[in-house]
Amino acid sequence: MAWDLRYTSVESGPTGRSGFQFVATTPGTPPHVVGAVTPYMSYRPPPSAPSAPAPDELAAFPVAFAYGREGDHAVLVRCRYTGRDYSGRYGNFSGHAVVAAPQELEGLRPIELWESPVWDGPPGAAPDLVPGTAFDPDSLVAWLRREGAHDRLAALLDAVTAALAGGHGRVVLVADDAALVARWIALVSYSLPAALAAHLSFITYTADPESASQLVVGTVPEAWPRGGFRLSEPVPGDGERPGRFSRVIADCWRTGDLDGIDAVGELLTSAPGSDRLAPPGEGPAGRFRAEASVRVVEREPAAPAGGHAVLASADGAAALLALCRGETSVSAMEESAAAALVRCGGPPAWLWPALAPALPGLGFELAAALAHVAPEVAEHCVRLALADPSLRERLPALRLRDGLPAPFRAALAEAAGLDALADVVRLADQVGGRITGEDLTAAAAACARRGAGDIAAAVRATPRAWRAALVGGVLAGLEHAGAGTRRAMLTPDACAILGDRDWTRAPRTGGLVLSARADRHEATARLIELEPYGLPEIEELLDALWDAPPTPDDCERLVERLGPAMARFAALRGLTRRVFASAPLDAPETVRLAELIRDRLPELAGPARIVLAHREALRAGAEPEVARVLGRMDADDPLTGRVCASVAAALTERPARSRAEVLAATTDAVRRELTGHWLDAGPGRDDRVDLAEIEVRLHRARTPVPRLTAWGDGLGRFARRHVESALTDRDPALASAWRALRRRGA
Repeated sequence: MAWDLRYTSVESGPTGRSGFQFVATTPGTPPHVVGAVTPYMSYRPPPSAPSAPAPDELAAFPVAFAYGREGDHAVLVRCRYTGRDYSGRYGNFSGHAVVAAPQELEGLRPIELWESPVWDGPPGAAPDLVPGTAFDPDSLVAWLRREGAHDRLAALLDAVTAALAGGHGRVVLVADDAALVARWIALVSYSLPAALAAHLSFITYTADPESASQLVVGTVPEAWPRGGFRLSEPVPGDGERPGRFSRVIADCWRTGDLDGIDAVGELLTSAPGSDRLAPPGEGPAGRFRAEASVRVVEREPAAPAGGHAVLASADGAAALLALCRGETSVSAMEESAAAALVRCGGPPAWLWPALAPALPGLGFELAAALAHVAPEVAEHCVRLALADPSLRERLPALRLRDGLPAPFRAALAEAAGLDALADVVRLADQVGGRITGEDLTAAAAACARRGAGDIAAAVRATPRAWRAALVGGVLAGLEHAGAGTRRAMLTPDACAILGDRDWTRAPRTGGLVLSARADRHEATARLIELEPYGLPEIEELLDALWDAPPTPDDCERLVERLGPAMARFAALRGLTRRVFASAPLDAPETVRLAELIRDRLPELAGPARIVLAHREALRAGAEPEVARVLGRMDADDPLTGRVCASVAAALTERPARSRAEVLAATTDAVRRELTGHWLDAGPGRDDRVDLAEIEVRLHRARTPVPRLTAWGDGLGRFARRHVESALTDRDPALASAWRALRRRGA
């Protein structure tokens, strides 16, 4: 229901008192409605107006037509100056208010009630909200064209939308004629969607614009001498460029494109928060008063909450229309605002056909918001994502209609490395892109051949259905890559993920993968199996595989598994010698290995026989048998020296006579080795006596050892005396012979 309220100064009103008061109201008008209207009932003549105007001058006084929202009500007030009151004093005015629910204004812009028949209705009646005929969009198009004022409209829209977005401030329109102010308010109102215009508070005239609470405030030049929009003067040419929304709407007025204005309004109306565009009570009686210090509102960022979010989308809505009209200067930020608008409110039905010509230049964010509008838009999104990998995580869920085979084939071929290749495959899997295993294999081979990418990461990132094709290409590429590239690509992680497979078609690659295994025995066997298929690096691989010292158990397992194949490779032939050179010679596992080699690998049995001779020498009782065993060993084999050292240590447990018999019965080389070990051990007092006896007995057997003789000659006086005395105790003949040797040496 709408209420009609009349206000003026009378000698005796409804309550019997005199002065300004409500003189007529619609029956049943609630008190809170009266309270909401009261602050609007004010009028002060312009500063330059005559203080005592004649009746014919009253018509020139500007009409103050105001609109605002008070709580749940829309308040429209028209105040006209009437001159004298009942007492003859000047200053009286007639105030006429219409208060309605917002629904009763649906489809109307409040400014359309300027010169409406509602103002001519009987006092206190139920008002009929019929628009006036002063303004309509078509006539405003013609008027703007005649005035050439489109730039002013753009600037005005910029200021108004910024004030709406900020929720405070005012835009001051300056003109002597309130009807001109009303015309510009009408232009602004028609430029906004109806729901937004319903929250555009205004007043066509006030003598005190500094204190006005409305967003758009009309006044006369003498009340606002500087600034504001001076409607009767030329448009200044040095202002800031208006935003996209203001420019687009002004261009629509310029071309008479009223449908374009409606289209932008439709987009804005569907924006989030369109049902709560402004807080209640924003008018003079409300709790939210505008800041009086703000004059002309400059463009500023939109507030993020409530209806302000809709205003923040204004540039986005206008950008969409500009794109539909073929505009190419839409910025990325404007496209982003348009995308946010579409995501929240959805695209109207008319948008895609109109936007289709602009699709090739559309940015990703807006295209993604429109991806489900048409298959072409989805394809455009995927093309952009193929060109810029950083966009792929932001792709909406979509499926391509034909898979874009050509772009995907090109993306595979142009992938910088295996990681990038896997990303392309993952994208194809995500959106239904059409790729082939052959293309993927060829691209993977090219990447691997030039050493580009991380194999393990690429395999993990590739969807399972495509991993075989990717790995096939990787193996083919590695097989034809340079040795350095192949080694660099086959990291431990890569070798692990390539796993166990038939390496006969990629033996070089397989060799490196197998060599990375923790089980050296299994890797060795697999490398030997692979060698006939072309593995020239096998010796190098085996060397690296057995770089760490082998154990007797290692060699035993290899001999059992490989048999004669061990003799074909230098790296394996040397394993047993390396074991025998360090393992305890009398340990059961060492002897067992020596026996196994002797029986299974006669061509590698030389070191094994020496080890077995060591055991035999230690077990032999008779001196000739010990000498025979030692004499069979290869004197030039380094292992013989190790065996002789061990036997020499064992022989020290025997008497000097026994040791001398062994030495006399064996070869010169063994004699030198055994005596050398005894001498190198640093003999003590008793050992020196034994060595002296051995020396004498070897001379008697005509098998002297020069180093032993030199040792005797080099003993000091006291050492000689001790040796000679000890030998005398053993056998005076030994002592006499030893003295004779010393004299000979002297």
